[in-house]
Amino acid sequence: MDRYSILDRNDSQPAPEFKNSFAKDSAATATKMVRFPQSEPSPSLAEMAQRDLDATLHLLTERAQYITGASGAAIALREDGAMICRASVGPSAPELGAELQTNSGLTGESVRTRQILRCDDAERDFRVNHESCQALGIKSVMVMPLIRDAEVIGVFELLADRTYAFEARDVTALDRLSEMVLTALEHADAAKRALGEIAARSEEQKPESAPAASEKEEVRKNEIIAKPIDSVRLCAGCGFPVSEGRTMCIDCETARAGERNDVPGFLAEFGGPHKRKNWLQEHFYTIGAVLVAALTVVVLLTRLR
Repeated sequence: MDRYSILDRNDSQPAPEFKNSFAKDSAATATKMVRFPQSEPSPSLAEMAQRDLDATLHLLTERAQYITGASGAAIALREDGAMICRASVGPSAPELGAELQTNSGLTGESVRTRQILRCDDAERDFRVNHESCQALGIKSVMVMPLIRDAEVIGVFELLADRTYAFEARDVTALDRLSEMVLTALEHADAAKRALGEIAARSEEQKPESAPAASEKEEVRKNEIIAKPIDSVRLCAGCGFPVSEGRTMCIDCETARAGERNDVPGFLAEFGGPHKRKNWLQEHFYTIGAVLVAALTVVVLLTRLR
């Protein structure tokens, strides 16, 4: 990762040549940052939250450049002990991913004192790197430390191509925008914590592995054996076991329904579907078959004689 800071007076190397290339790619970078979630195939919640933060930081740098009339603006955040540029607008601003020096220069002094610092003339201010400022055409600089929980977590920088470019109103505007940066970071951290809690809760609610088929059968047998006899229901008519929720078996229910639908006795004598049958009527066909067989035998015997 390139180490670059126009505010480091001990940096003897000139700034990298990215002025024109960054100006050409800034629009494409901004479009990529503010792209809607639907434009990417199935992004995770963490990726969406990170992308929203990057888009917010980029928007705030654009607002700062527009309000103050700066030629460049940048937001750098502390990551693993280094101050990394996370948002950059304008040809004079450091490129995305560049590491800003915080051990010396105007940026280092702002981080150390935790105060907003302003350089009105870069050619006469010993705190900045004169060669880098001349290469990028920077003549005015303003640095605002981003402080949270009594700790500097980043810096908000404004760069201008003219001397005495920033006034008291620009200091107030940068202070307000810095508060918005801190709010965006708090929301991003809250989203990360929420995602972690959701992941942990999902892991806790993860279903246990299903038992094998033999284990399921064994459990079922044990449940059947352990089932108390008192819970088995019997038919109120014949004592045959019936399913839960029933009081009589199907045969008993049918017989009882037939008794309820019986017609009066005087109508049953006239036949029809409700006619009462005696023993002879119920076995009529059997008796007839026996008589026919007997008559046939008698006729055959008579002819043989």
